[in-house]
Amino acid sequence: MTDFLKTDYDHLPESNSYDALPTGVYEVMIKDINEKQAATGNAGVAFQLEVRRDLDSEGDLANSNGKFGGRVFFTTVWNSDKNPEYRLTTLNAIAIAAGASNKRVYETFDDFREELLLKAVRVNLTHDISTFQGEDRVQETVAPWDWEPTQLLMADMA
Repeated sequence: MTDFLKTDYDHLPESNSYDALPTGVYEVMIKDINEKQAATGNAGVAFQLEVRRDLDSEGDLANSNGKFGGRVFFTTVWNSDKNPEYRLTTLNAIAIAAGASNKRVYETFDDFREELLLKAVRVNLTHDISTFQGEDRVQETVAPWDWEPTQLLMADMA
């Protein structure tokens, strides 16, 4: 019988950092999309994005995908008084980046979600400061105008 695991303090992996990813251009895959609501009552659409792992040898992505392939981050598009037409402006830009055809009508959120899931896009990741329970934290964000169609065909990432 073989043991399942024997711990060994001399063979620990390098520590994983859950700090915010560095700013820059990343090729990502849309892993999940969900509706959410802030405590303020504003509705939003949350995107879970995974840095593509299949691009570690791409020269211009060496410091993004090459180092951080497989990392997951989240960004949310909020509907607010400042952005009352977020579906037309923001979500439209994201759908187009993911390959939606011109004049495509999504009758429901689920239609939108299902069509964009597992699509590759290129994003310019920036940082925002978020205050939570009195503590400032750096978090990743992608502005709506910073979503573009992928520039690299997607290999099987399963």
